[in-house]
Amino acid sequence: MADEPATTTYSIPEPFDEAVRSLRRVLADAGLKITGELDLSGRLQRRLLVDTPPCLVLFAGPAPPVLLWPSGHPGTAALTPLHIVVSARGLQTEVHVLRIPLPQDGEADASAMAVLGRFRAQLSQAIEKIGMRAVLGG
Repeated sequence: MADEPATTTYSIPEPFDEAVRSLRRVLADAGLKITGELDLSGRLQRRLLVDTPPCLVLFAGPAPPVLLWPSGHPGTAALTPLHIVVSARGLQTEVHVLRIPLPQDGEADASAMAVLGRFRAQLSQAIEKIGMRAVLGG
């Protein structure tokens, strides 16, 4: 599966600000919580005086938060919260979600990976209410 992209990309047919509002709404409706955010384009403007199209990273997790790592593989802690990159692309907006890699070494706690899988599915279902999954490489 080495040729699979590292992210799943969705296209929302709305300008950036509207798409971010819609995304926040569908995530909240799905019971998911935004635990933080990082305005990348704003940071580049402030630090480097570089203008870029709007780009925001939302950190999302299940609500209430689920503690995954004490009984499982320590690497699962790095997978939550999930990073959702929202970027302007003309009159539409792209949303990129990191795919959750399944460990090949058998060390990960199966229940932790199941929780991550369910969370990832919830996230995808929520985003698909407002956007379409982009098919790359066609």
